[in-house]
Amino acid sequence: MNVPLAVQILIAAVPASAAVIAAVIAGRYAGKARLAEQKAARLLALEERTAERKWEVYQPFIQALGDMLTPSRKDAALAAAEDTMGDFQNFVGVWGSDEVVQAFYRFRRAAVTNPPALITMRLVGDLFVAMRKDLAWPESEITALHTIGPRINDLTVGSPLETSLRIPFDELAARENWTPPW
Repeated sequence: MNVPLAVQILIAAVPASAAVIAAVIAGRYAGKARLAEQKAARLLALEERTAERKWEVYQPFIQALGDMLTPSRKDAALAAAEDTMGDFQNFVGVWGSDEVVQAFYRFRRAAVTNPPALITMRLVGDLFVAMRKDLAWPESEITALHTIGPRINDLTVGSPLETSLRIPFDELAARENWTPPW
């Protein structure tokens, strides 16, 4: 059987054309993949720089609050608290997550009303939790009880302090007959 030359060329051209089209499409997708990888690398670098900066802002404040809860360090921490608080206030609004800024706002607004000690402890615990989530563990399920509880030697299940760190904040405020100023 004699196949005309034009048909032979057409038969050969179809797979060649398909190969060229596939190569062009693959090239385009490879370019898009490279751009996506570059963008992802830039975002990762930005996240790392942001996390480092957050740590620089949070660390002295976390240390000061922790020292205030440690009897042997409390006096020195109180003496340095004004500077630490001022530095933190200056930068948390820029570098803090929404949750951290909100927790700090509640902590500071409450502080000027001289709240009951259980309220203050809870607000500190909530702030610690917010910073923890912001720095490294956004899906964390720990509560103020977990951040403050280990610092209290005589914390017992069902005690007023343990309960205040565990129950919803609004319920705690009602129990303490305290109205939040926010």
